Amino acid sequence: MTLVGIVSNPTSGSGRGRAWAARALTDLAGAGLRLRDLSAGSWAASLEAVQAHRDELDALVVIGGDGMAHLGLQACAETDLPLGIVAAGSGNDIASAFGLPVGDIEAACTHVARALAIGDVSAMDVGRIEGPSVEHPSQPRYFAAVLSAGIDAAVAERARRMTFPRGSLKYTAAVMVELPRFQPYGVTVRADGEEWSQEATLVAVANAPSFGGGLRISPGSDPADGMLELVVAEGLSRREILRIFPQLRDGSHASDPRIRFRTVREVEIVAHHDGAPLPPASADGELVGAVPIQVTAASGALRVLGATRR
Repeated sequence: MTLVGIVSNPTSGSGRGRAWAARALTDLAGAGLRLRDLSAGSWAASLEAVQAHRDELDALVVIGGDGMAHLGLQACAETDLPLGIVAAGSGNDIASAFGLPVGDIEAACTHVARALAIGDVSAMDVGRIEGPSVEHPSQPRYFAAVLSAGIDAAVAERARRMTFPRGSLKYTAAVMVELPRFQPYGVTVRADGEEWSQEATLVAVANAPSFGGGLRISPGSDPADGMLELVVAEGLSRREILRIFPQLRDGSHASDPRIRFRTVREVEIVAHHDGAPLPPASADGELVGAVPIQVTAASGALRVLGATRR
């Protein structure tokens, strides 16, 4: 019988994570899967538990939002262990990018069980992050949606600490908190052999179109094309940021000449003295660490149960 590791966070979703996990465990067990719950008292402890038992598992299934999916990446990227995602959180950009059911636990569990039964596994891309300050216990760190290193990172970190509101509204609230203290950042970027320095507002590396519960920062990104997309907005005023931010909801900011999009394989992001210090980077809404960081496209490095390629 197939042995599936399960990880959930009972404190997520304002306490709803426990109910999500109970429902998913019931549905997956009912599909005939043998389950091993590897959830522990913290993100790091859960990851360590998965890594300790990884060789015994046929798959890993994470239950929750992007935080749980991000944990799953650290355990499964660049290994043969397939990842299943039961997307039950308020921010499900990773599951959405992979074409998986979102917000329906029964449908997601059925999708995972069917994919396991028929061997429906797709190789999807991730970004690999390395640097001297990348947070442990995962080094390198992997991401599936978006790495943020400018005001997007400051907003992501603020939103990560907020319990209300949820989804993209949380990011809107976080922008209102962070904007008054904003000054354009000084950044040096090295991308596929080219280097430049500038003042910047937003600095992101995208593997998928959205972050923050549906904010389409990189509308053209495809998590199965073997590439990443660098998104850099020049130094903007607070008023200009307020005008552009709503455009992230539909991706219409992509036509703004002050925002540069570039398809890349490798990016290095370094602080530059002309401008404010860059905030610590975040990826998939989780803290990564201070620059300098190096980001590389890891093509097809993640095996995902039931994922849909464009």
